[in-house]
Amino acid sequence: MIDYLLQLIIYVFIAAITPGPNNTIAFYTSFNFGIKKSLHLPIAAALGAALIQLLCCLGLGTLLINIPTMQNVLKFFGFIYLIYLAYQISKFKLSKDQDNPKKISFIEYFLFQFVNPKLYIFASTTSVIFTSYKYNFILESLIITMVMGLLTFFAITTWIFAGNILLNLFKNNMQRILINYFLSICLLLTAIWVVFT
Repeated sequence: MIDYLLQLIIYVFIAAITPGPNNTIAFYTSFNFGIKKSLHLPIAAALGAALIQLLCCLGLGTLLINIPTMQNVLKFFGFIYLIYLAYQISKFKLSKDQDNPKKISFIEYFLFQFVNPKLYIFASTTSVIFTSYKYNFILESLIITMVMGLLTFFAITTWIFAGNILLNLFKNNMQRILINYFLSICLLLTAIWVVFT
């Protein structure tokens, strides 16, 4: 495992930091509600991603790859949820009420990991590529899971800070509406990508 740990870290880092539904939601939440109202997101995403990675290492990835019906069900729920999130983000309006119901909760964000198609793709491929049976399988699975969780935490935190930087730059309601529309379009494009992959 140690001989390809660096490659694992690079692979997972690229998968975690690149734009996708997790990062878009983290950016949106921080941009509209600030860092303090977003601090639960990295923890929820890291726990969910790590659990899915562990399940993929233990065989779920193989099931998803070999049973297309499971993939299609996951795609369907992921597609529907991404459309719902895009709609919620697009209709967000600035409000003095800081408890706006459109802010995603810890549980919602944790559960979102289980319908996040990008996560399943990367977790499945990570478990296939980086599991070598010449080492202790359980130890390898735990290391892969830990790397996935830690780098997911780092990536979501990075996107939260990026959202907060823009929050401080764009205080005008029209600018925020345009950025929220842009984020909605990103989620819609991700939903379309899910259907066609």
